[in-house]
Amino acid sequence: MQVLMLADVFFPDTIGGAGRVSYHLSSQLCKRGHEIHVLTRNPEKTLPFYQEIEANLFAHRFDLPAGEGISFFLSEIKNAYGKAKRSNHETDFDLVCAHQSLVALGPFLSSSIRRKPFVHCFYSPWHEEYLIKKRDLKGRTPCSAKAVAFFMRKMEKRVLSKALKIFVLSRYSIEQISEIHHLPQEKLVMIPAGIELDRFRLPESGKNPVRKELDIGLDKTVFFTVRNLVPRMGIENLIEAFKQSNILREKGLLLIGGEGFLKVSLRDMVKDYGLEGTVKLLGRVSEEDLPRYYQAADFFVLPTRELEGFGLVILEAMACGTPVLGTPIGAIPETVGLFDKNLLFEGIRSENMKTKLEDVINRPEKYRFDPQVCRKFVEERYSWEKMADAFEREVMRLIK
Repeated sequence: MQVLMLADVFFPDTIGGAGRVSYHLSSQLCKRGHEIHVLTRNPEKTLPFYQEIEANLFAHRFDLPAGEGISFFLSEIKNAYGKAKRSNHETDFDLVCAHQSLVALGPFLSSSIRRKPFVHCFYSPWHEEYLIKKRDLKGRTPCSAKAVAFFMRKMEKRVLSKALKIFVLSRYSIEQISEIHHLPQEKLVMIPAGIELDRFRLPESGKNPVRKELDIGLDKTVFFTVRNLVPRMGIENLIEAFKQSNILREKGLLLIGGEGFLKVSLRDMVKDYGLEGTVKLLGRVSEEDLPRYYQAADFFVLPTRELEGFGLVILEAMACGTPVLGTPIGAIPETVGLFDKNLLFEGIRSENMKTKLEDVINRPEKYRFDPQVCRKFVEERYSWEKMADAFEREVMRLIK
């Protein structure tokens, strides 16, 4: 099988959950003897426009101007069309799979690609992500952004309607597609997410040696989170919870990894609240250090406010033996709640987080989980191999 993968984001070109899924799904299919060609962005023009990433996995990158606006959209449509048409002429694909809607618009202008069996991997609504991004700190959204989002929604429905199957990682995503785009249920296929189980693993000698390596104190309950520092992730509420609690300030330590436009304001919050000794902003956590921070933490915290389509970080943390505390938002209850409903916050407000985090410290016996049990929960349900199995079964039926 020869597959054209259409992906706006692709790991390791960019960091993020959707990029990881598109890469690992492609890589697993290659290991099964399929040939995968990924059409993706090259915004900085620093990467090869054509590259053999590994055996049977090829990247075809196209130019993209900086910034946003109509020129950005038109450029992606035009350049993706040209690159896809040339690639299909050279390879004659058996299947086209899109991971985002914008990157699919250009290739569909080619009649030869339009006739191919087409499937879509859906992670979150394109227009809702855009509206959240454009919302200011007071919750206001410009009318111009609403107009753009209206057309995004129409374009996404047009792309999804062409798909023979739409793959999702959660029931929450199925509900979103049904409510927003009103597409037939028989099109929707839920497949398991995955992580690198050999990279995210239990610490060999327990947490303390890892903490010493990372210069983390042994006398406090360590809470860790790693997120894009944007409003929908709810990091401000987590910091507010520590501000409101003497118990958390004295007995807790919060480590925040990640980059984003809120970085400066979050740093200012920590300083203004006098939390420098209790809340640490780590900046971007390297791929090498990420598993070690999971292993060192007592709990991973997911304070999301809205639009959590899955959350691969949940699986990564639990595979390292660390339980996850999360808000009851999006797909979080489908994983965290399935493991133990007591790990869910009552809501998304700082008061909800304060109450639960204080309870974790005051009644540790209630939240003591065997690291082996955490890992087994992930091993039994999630892996890139399981994802590729489910995907391959469905698309081979379509091709046959």
